[in-house]
Amino acid sequence: MISIKRFVHKALSTRKSLVAAIMMGIAGVMQLFPSPALASSQTISSARHQATAAAAQLNSLGAQAARLLESYDKAQTTLSQVSQSIKDTQARISQTQGRIAYLKSSLTVAAISNYMNDGSLTNLYLLLNENPTEATVREEFVNTVTSSQSDLIASHLAALQSLHMQQSSLKRLQKQSIAALAQMTAAKNAALTAIVQEKSQLSSIDSSIAGLVAQEQAAQANEAGFATAGSPAISGDYANPLRSIYALSPERIDQGVDYRGYGPIYAIGNGVVLSVYNGGWPGGTFITYRLTQGPAAGLAVYAAEDIKPLVQVGQTVNSATIIGTVYEGFDGIETGWADPNQSGETMARRTGQFGGSNSTMFGFNFSQLLRSLGSPGGVLQNQPTGTLPPDWPTW
Repeated sequence: MISIKRFVHKALSTRKSLVAAIMMGIAGVMQLFPSPALASSQTISSARHQATAAAAQLNSLGAQAARLLESYDKAQTTLSQVSQSIKDTQARISQTQGRIAYLKSSLTVAAISNYMNDGSLTNLYLLLNENPTEATVREEFVNTVTSSQSDLIASHLAALQSLHMQQSSLKRLQKQSIAALAQMTAAKNAALTAIVQEKSQLSSIDSSIAGLVAQEQAAQANEAGFATAGSPAISGDYANPLRSIYALSPERIDQGVDYRGYGPIYAIGNGVVLSVYNGGWPGGTFITYRLTQGPAAGLAVYAAEDIKPLVQVGQTVNSATIIGTVYEGFDGIETGWADPNQSGETMARRTGQFGGSNSTMFGFNFSQLLRSLGSPGGVLQNQPTGTLPPDWPTW
């Protein structure tokens, strides 16, 4: 019984995670492909509708599973209560039967004792004799002597009959409860099959959407005339790292600069990769590389959050190196100046400029660098907090 409940809870959990994932995917596709002019837009629209319908169906199955769990709990409770009532009634029946047997035994002993105490051998003879006339005399005497015991026996017999009727009714109810649980189990199995099938369908749709995303990216790249490495906006030794990000949207300046979009992200210039992951960042991605050329040589750049890394620690990079793929996730990306001492922190945090949501001077400086390379700058939240070291490059 517990295993059924665990199943339903697991099915509900799976349903919630799947609905959240597919709806995020739908929202991502809607943001990625707003233009209906592209050749594949109809296919993408169809996939969105299919995903929406599948998500709605899975949500309905989850609601059915919730109702099933509630009904199962009630049926299980009823069966448990009925079974306990049957045990209690059986105990009362056994107790009443014992009392009746005791009273019957006491009745006979009392009759014999009364005859013997009367001192009449004739009376004793009449008690034990089987002659019909004498038996009648014996019965009258016994009835007289033991009328109270007889009444008590009759009362117990009536109670016993009532208990037997109650037990029969409870057993019928128990049978019905067992049948109800069997129906719940069948419904549970049907819900399991339906949820597994819907999960498979959602996975298939999700894969289709991912394929359409890749096709659309390629189509947009061709229309925009991008080459494999993009068309970098170059300023001296550095190039715009966000040049091939589609639907690029700048957000706030904080430790660095926040952006939304999707596509390949490049290194700014020549450098060496210091780190790829840091569990303290959303999504775990924290790519850092130390620049080895240009006015910022010796300084470290970071790109973090919704990025799939494509480099390894120790790898040399340049402005044509794709360090990762930006995907349309919940957090977006953030890029800025990292601590070159490989502390896993940003310069803004290491120097105490960042308090949680404010714009820092290090973030503003990196935003100016990106502007000079052709990327849109970030949005200031306040007058930048802190100052830069005297020898820090400006743009």
